[in-house]
Amino acid sequence: MASKYSIVQYVPNPIANERINIGVVAFNEEQVRVQFLTNWERVRHFGMEDVTFLKEFAQRMSQAADSGLIFPGDNRDAPYQERLNKIARDWLSGIQWTEPRGSLEDVDSLLEDIASNFLVDLNSQKPHRRDREAAARLTTAKFRNVFKQYVKNDAKKLLKTSYSVQGIHMEHKFDAVVANGRPYLAAHAISFEVKIPEHLQNSLSWMITDVKQFQPDFPIAIVALQPKKDVDNYQKLEQTYQQATSTYSELGAKILAEDDVENWVLERLEKANLL
Repeated sequence: MASKYSIVQYVPNPIANERINIGVVAFNEEQVRVQFLTNWERVRHFGMEDVTFLKEFAQRMSQAADSGLIFPGDNRDAPYQERLNKIARDWLSGIQWTEPRGSLEDVDSLLEDIASNFLVDLNSQKPHRRDREAAARLTTAKFRNVFKQYVKNDAKKLLKTSYSVQGIHMEHKFDAVVANGRPYLAAHAISFEVKIPEHLQNSLSWMITDVKQFQPDFPIAIVALQPKKDVDNYQKLEQTYQQATSTYSELGAKILAEDDVENWVLERLEKANLL
């Protein structure tokens, strides 16, 4: 379902037409999400006036969004443009909305993107989020560290990166594999610190399923980076993490946090008599 977004702006002097972004709203026909600044000091200096009325506005907007409304008193049956025109007419003249723009993203993802692009919040230093590529680099680095410390030189060549493992239907490329003619173990990484497309989650399930059907006892580890608690959409990311890792575990994979990778590799190498 297509989404739309608009930027909420504070215009203290309509004649000068100088403005500052104070909030963002993302919505479709079923959902509304809003986000406002948490630190209003910059806005107060910009307008040279008390900003209590802006904070109250932001609170009312947030409450309305929780009820699925773009603004208090919104009529969900009315077209987008009519609803936004009502905002322009009824709300304080010092608060304006930009013309709504469309997006193919879902509402939650869209809100995260526009908030990071359009809101300058002095309280928020966005935590660094690692994506799947970063998780893959971390995983291979952990493997290399084990091989560097514990594996004899002539066996170091057994570590393969971006290496294919045979499934019952096709081959699947894993981030780190220990192999000597045949694979002994494999690991693949995924990061839930960022929003993960559903097709990526499903493709990982398929990798595990297909390889396990071909080799039921083959050790597969999924290195899953858990969401960070200090991000705005933590609850949703954590829910996705719990559901996905539960599925991967049920399919026969070992779920590893980043600090558990090296111990798992050591255990598997020892069982394979490779130390």
